[in-house]
Amino acid sequence: MPDPSPATTPELLTRADTSLFHHAGPFSDLLVERASGCVVVGRDGTEYLDFTSGQLCATFGHNRSELRDAIMDSFDRAVHSSSHLLSEEVIVLAEQLAALFPDPLAKVTLLTTGSEATEVGLKAARMARGSWETIGVNRSYHGHTAGAAAVTFLPRRRGSGPAQPGVHAIPAPYCFRCPLGASYPSCGFSCVDVGLAAVDAQRTSEVAALIIEPILSTGGLIEPPDGYFVRLRQECDERGIALVLDEAQTGLGRTGDMFAFEAHGIVPDVVALSKSLGGGFPLAAVVLTDEIAAGAEEQGFRFLTSHMNEPSMALIGLAMVSLAVHHVAIGTARTQGERLRSGLAHLVDEFEVAGDVRGRGLLLGLEFVTDAESLQPAPEVARRLEQVCRHRGLLVQTVSENVWRIAPPITVSDAEIDQALAVMAEALETVRPG
Repeated sequence: MPDPSPATTPELLTRADTSLFHHAGPFSDLLVERASGCVVVGRDGTEYLDFTSGQLCATFGHNRSELRDAIMDSFDRAVHSSSHLLSEEVIVLAEQLAALFPDPLAKVTLLTTGSEATEVGLKAARMARGSWETIGVNRSYHGHTAGAAAVTFLPRRRGSGPAQPGVHAIPAPYCFRCPLGASYPSCGFSCVDVGLAAVDAQRTSEVAALIIEPILSTGGLIEPPDGYFVRLRQECDERGIALVLDEAQTGLGRTGDMFAFEAHGIVPDVVALSKSLGGGFPLAAVVLTDEIAAGAEEQGFRFLTSHMNEPSMALIGLAMVSLAVHHVAIGTARTQGERLRSGLAHLVDEFEVAGDVRGRGLLLGLEFVTDAESLQPAPEVARRLEQVCRHRGLLVQTVSENVWRIAPPITVSDAEIDQALAVMAEALETVRPG
């Protein structure tokens, strides 16, 4: 590790603008010096409660000693091998992951990113089904590689030219702002009916797969209502469609269950894992049913990257699985999530611009509105208050223009939750009328 640079933060940011490609807009002016647990420390020594979990990757907190030990252990074994060569830790991680899932999910492949997991899951489903058309959900996010971006229905699609053909979108089950103007439960899941009817009118072949997040996170923390996934599973079964769930942000205990789909009483055909599996390291996985895996293999399935089946990342995965099993067993995300959600609900009751709180476990959303009567989105309020919180030592993230994604590490303490809620209340006071 080199000695700390004498350069000032503004100097380093200027150098960043000179040397780094702006891959997602301007860079933040917060330069991270170090991080531990739920705390990120800036270069100037300021401490921040990280209620974003490092973009949902620091599942059990930043800089876990178990992950440091795993990396060090890999230097006594093998850090890297080859995508064609296996090691014992890769096989053991695949076995342990498969054991977490209900039958018939049984086959695993290890990758590095969520986008890759989406690509592999969809490709396997298409090849196994012998067709290629795919359904996504409006407001969904699955990644930025070509196939993942094609099923991501957010404004970030714009400006990059045509997406893959044969990809359709159905309306999101956004009950707070139903796109069809219906009300749950009397709607009878009209978003599913209308969406699939539109797909039927457009498709030119059979649909191979439907992909959805158990909670549409980047799209505004939208959790489908009770019964939605049962209905979706039924429709997929009747049409021979593989149901693919993207659990990148919901897996390994964040919602209270090991995987978010468990609360809905269904079993998908394919599950993509990433962020929560790596704990801040580049590790992802796809878990498939025997049927999907066998069908894709029979059709000559191929997918290779230089960093598949990495021994070092498999050791990281084993440590993360162990942490997840422990925290699911003792109910950490449920207990801490109840405390956090209760506090957020109090903010909704007290402040007019706080319009709705939703989500599960420690993946929660707070939607901002202009007023309690019209409930019009208030993106400028959400972003301004995000910055107020940042200046008061709390990191939250605005997604889908007017919703805060609030997702601290699962190991967040009571005191940290209470401190964060106090900062949010102070921020909201700045927009209280009068």
